[in-house]
Amino acid sequence: MTLKQSSQLAGKVSNLTISFGSQPVISDVSVNFYKNKIHVLTGTSGSGKTTFLRALNRLNDCFEDCQTQGKIELLLDGKTRPVHAIPSQGLPELRRKVGMVFQHPQLLPGTIKENLLLPLNVVCGLKGQAAQQKLYTALNHAALWDDVKDRLNMPAHSLSGGQQQRLCLARTLVLDPEILLLDEPTASLDPETADHIEALIIQLATRYTIVMVSHSVPQTQKLADHISCFEGGRIV
Repeated sequence: MTLKQSSQLAGKVSNLTISFGSQPVISDVSVNFYKNKIHVLTGTSGSGKTTFLRALNRLNDCFEDCQTQGKIELLLDGKTRPVHAIPSQGLPELRRKVGMVFQHPQLLPGTIKENLLLPLNVVCGLKGQAAQQKLYTALNHAALWDDVKDRLNMPAHSLSGGQQQRLCLARTLVLDPEILLLDEPTASLDPETADHIEALIIQLATRYTIVMVSHSVPQTQKLADHISCFEGGRIV
């Protein structure tokens, strides 16, 4: 369902079907995404929302029994890329450009600073001042800099739940994605912290195309430019 005027097409999913073994989870789903808009996937637990979200950067490929049919085309670096046809060696770059933040914070061992500098070094080969500048920018965009600027060398696990979620977001942003995938980013947070994350998502949509899963009707009404309601692996 479209709630607001659409803009430039940022992606198109056509006739997507996903099965695990003989069990279909997504059945013949087609949907468009638009640049700098927030697309919310709703529906009951087990309706296929997260499986669909993970298909957008091929994370389902990590499961040996996953079978995917259909087309996923995303606008990346100004060109339409056939995500469904990218060879395995191209998946790390895809996942950098289509970054995902999971429902529960997935922190790396080590300090707050190391959670950002390590991916920059491993994925982008960046060190020194260039990496420090990206760290500062990502923490700012994740609305976390003011909270952590004086304790960057503290363990990442010392942060509150909301701060940990924003750190995971900053770790995604530091790699310069174009599309953000958010899997219930406020599910494990208290209402006040969830409000802060929701406000942050609205700000981030000025820079990124966002596709997110949400179980919350008020959150969907607050954030969504486009809604896809899943039921039994289909959009209804």
